[in-house]
Amino acid sequence: MRLLSHRLSGIVLATTVAALVVSSCAAPEEKVADDSASVPAPETGSIPVTVQQAYAPAVVEKAPTRIAALGVGDGDTLLALGVMPTTIAPFADPDQATAPWNADLIGDSQPVVLANTSAALGNEIPKALATSPDLITAVGADPTRDQFDLLTKTAPTILRPAQYKPWQVPWNAQTIQIGTAIGQPDLARRKIAETEAFLAGIRAKNPQFAGKTAVVVTASPTGGVSVYGPEDGRAQTVAGYGLTFPPVLRDTITSGFYGELPAESLDRLDAADIVVAVDWEGSNDKLRSNPAFTRLEVARSGRVAYLPQEVGSAMSVPTLLTIPWVADQAVGPLAEAAGSR
Repeated sequence: MRLLSHRLSGIVLATTVAALVVSSCAAPEEKVADDSASVPAPETGSIPVTVQQAYAPAVVEKAPTRIAALGVGDGDTLLALGVMPTTIAPFADPDQATAPWNADLIGDSQPVVLANTSAALGNEIPKALATSPDLITAVGADPTRDQFDLLTKTAPTILRPAQYKPWQVPWNAQTIQIGTAIGQPDLARRKIAETEAFLAGIRAKNPQFAGKTAVVVTASPTGGVSVYGPEDGRAQTVAGYGLTFPPVLRDTITSGFYGELPAESLDRLDAADIVVAVDWEGSNDKLRSNPAFTRLEVARSGRVAYLPQEVGSAMSVPTLLTIPWVADQAVGPLAEAAGSR
């Protein structure tokens, strides 16, 4: 998908397009979400609420009834909190709202798909506004100030907490931000507690993870690898299992949430107890056949966990829904790699 192709190849996300003029919102051809969009009644005393965030606070004065998810991962969180959003920004198949981790909750509903909110948010905004939302979530997006101002003319718009950079909001902070905005703060906290207990169970069942380091990479076309830093979703995912990012590799993270190791520097990966290789369009096959990688001690000793593309995509955006689904696919290979240390 477009988001992951930018992030996984280590290319800086394209800057969002220039501010939209009001006339750009007129899109009679845009698909409108079906009538299955729904929002549960707010918890007592939860609305009205002011949400602190980047740019300016959002004031939600009345209970929302139609919520558009403009940020990647926002749709998952809304679904987990009982909301059927009018739109979803997918991060697996860009043309499908559903993925293995959310298909049961979406069922037969047909939220409008916003296929490219990472690199071309301006193109997706009219589609979201065409669904007549009375609340917009863009926690997993990076709108310009002009785009934010445009969105707020239609509905209160929820952004990331100001202390976090774009694309680096932890899943629990994202859950609280969205849960507060929709009038479900207590449910959000309960869901977080359940997920944290789930992760604690993984750590308890896998004591071999304790004290070990892991680095998540994807092979690059030039023979090196992209390295995902501790603020990236993939690294956050393995951190939930008790694995930490190798401090000696911190200097490789030069572009926000990732960095590059050229082929001649791959030996630095031997500093990690485990290397987690997430596939992107056959990159794991290239890594397995790359002599500069296969000669490494971490590779020769079986301490590499190779994960398929769909799992890597889900890891990139930890949510209440992706975390348990990824664990089912990833913990086994990681445990095997950890046991080889």
